[in-house]
Amino acid sequence: MRFFLYGTLLAGSGNGVATDLHRKLAPGSPAEARGSLFAVPDPDGWYPALMHDPEGGPVRGVMHETLPPFSEADLAALDAYEGADYVRAEIPVEDGGLTFMAHAWVWAGALPSGAEPVPDGDFAAFLMRRGLRGFGFAG
Repeated sequence: MRFFLYGTLLAGSGNGVATDLHRKLAPGSPAEARGSLFAVPDPDGWYPALMHDPEGGPVRGVMHETLPPFSEADLAALDAYEGADYVRAEIPVEDGGLTFMAHAWVWAGALPSGAEPVPDGDFAAFLMRRGLRGFGFAG
């Protein structure tokens, strides 16, 4: 199973859910999906909202494949972590000039008040530029 990760589940964030997940993923490679990316404020840190659109701009992330210890229980735990605001969908992802289908959690409804566009499609860079902390990130 392939995943396109673009936000709080990226490796190295210090997010405990991400740390556990990456023990069951092969090393990833830079990849892009198409759509619009927004940053959503929360008292526990900012999180990204990907609005998938094949005609949209690039959204930067990393594509990973699962390793054999990954299970249906792991997938259910990830769906629960993402919550009702997201739906897991298989979307086209570009990696090294090739297009693959990968699972990603995309925003499921209207954006909440305070959501900010991330014009360059890079959530990690948005957080760094603004000096903000991502949802569940250490520190």
